[in-house]
Amino acid sequence: MKIKKIKKIKKYLVNLAGLEVQKTLKLALRFVHWQIKIRPRLRLIAKILPILIMVFVLTSEAVAYLKPKEAKIKINGQTILVAQKTENNSNNPGEIEITQKITQRLSPFVFQKPVDGYLSQGYRSFHRANDFATSLGTPIHPLGSGFVEFAGSITNGKGNVIIIDHGDGLKSLYAHLGQINVGIGNLVNPSTVIGTVGLTGNTTGAHVHLEILDREIAINPSSVLPQ
Repeated sequence: MKIKKIKKIKKYLVNLAGLEVQKTLKLALRFVHWQIKIRPRLRLIAKILPILIMVFVLTSEAVAYLKPKEAKIKINGQTILVAQKTENNSNNPGEIEITQKITQRLSPFVFQKPVDGYLSQGYRSFHRANDFATSLGTPIHPLGSGFVEFAGSITNGKGNVIIIDHGDGLKSLYAHLGQINVGIGNLVNPSTVIGTVGLTGNTTGAHVHLEILDREIAINPSSVLPQ
């Protein structure tokens, strides 16, 4: 009998608790409804909020569906980066192929040496030029035809300098000259005597310091001079 009474009491308490929860929820909903009713801004938010949630969901789905695939990058037909696994199809518009084209250009240089002498120091990382030793006062000829871009003395240790522009980004520089026979803007060719070998600047002997500039960068003269 006691057990039955306990079960009945327990059931009554559970039902009572359920009724209290339902009553509490109804009261809470009524309170919220009343607050929304008396406040225009809350009514506006209540109307707009579901629309914003729907727009957000649809936008997220659209972005996920329309997200562009990252292209394959190829160099000379060889894929170097694949952002997403796809079939190897050359007709796929998502592929980007980068090719390189090697072209040849004629060297403007006729002579291998600007003077009648011998190579005393070659091209090094610390000496981006060729030095040709010869007698003091030896005539200097340009390696090829071009226009004199500079003729004068500079203070970086090269002394008297002549720079000739041969076109196509190539220039030749002659340093440590004793005498300069040309001026800026003069047209010269391999038969022109542009100056003589001297001892100007920082030098330990009579020689010509020859630099080849490719787009203002000193390169190894042997890469462009005739053999």
